[in-house]
Amino acid sequence: MKPTSKSERTALHGTAWATLALLGLTLAGCGGDDEPRKPSTARTSATPTASTPPPSYSASQVKTRLLTAGEVGDGIYNAPVEFLPFKDRKAPSCSLSGVSLPADPELTFRQYSNRTRQARKEVKYAQLIARFKSPEDATGAYEKLRKRARSCPAKQQVPAKKIRENFTLFPHNDTWRVSEDTIAGWQHLRGTEKQVIPRGYTKHNVLHYMYDYALRGNLVVATAYWERTEPDESGDPAAKRATEVLTRQLRKLG
Repeated sequence: MKPTSKSERTALHGTAWATLALLGLTLAGCGGDDEPRKPSTARTSATPTASTPPPSYSASQVKTRLLTAGEVGDGIYNAPVEFLPFKDRKAPSCSLSGVSLPADPELTFRQYSNRTRQARKEVKYAQLIARFKSPEDATGAYEKLRKRARSCPAKQQVPAKKIRENFTLFPHNDTWRVSEDTIAGWQHLRGTEKQVIPRGYTKHNVLHYMYDYALRGNLVVATAYWERTEPDESGDPAAKRATEVLTRQLRKLG
């Protein structure tokens, strides 16, 4: 090999420095602050969790989890089932009407009252537990009750009705409103009704009804809670007590 000339040595020298400078820039761009590079982690998509199937209550579970009279309230006792819709094996709806439940469920009817001879302190509670063969059947029944509740008129006049010998329902004017929410994990709808009987029939002529419907799994709970008040008294305390009883029952059912 021939010895390089001075000009060639200068060119080679400049090329080497340029190469080192470029290499330095490349290293600086790759983390030249002397900190070790963190290994990259691949993104993993979240695995979807399976939804919890709705519960299926057995007949024995329902029987052992029903409220006792004492759990309904102080001074409450088991009364004969005389609530008008229940006499026809129907779920209650506005103005003491009834709704037939589809899919042939197993029905449990119960009724309670307090021990008092004062009409204005009267408290009554009627409870229906409908156990269906499947959650789908229960949902269909709940939707039927929901549709009926939402179709009830906001105001209506109800004529007197003879129930049996020596027992006639007084005529009354009803107002109705509906609300929906969830209670203790149950889907819930409430129809709130105020019945006003003409004062000539009875002194304590205002009744506040709470019709409650709840759905979970293969169960539908349909109840009516009502109290009598003075004409100028609010129905809010009665509504609160109705909610407490319903919540207690739904939590006990689980």
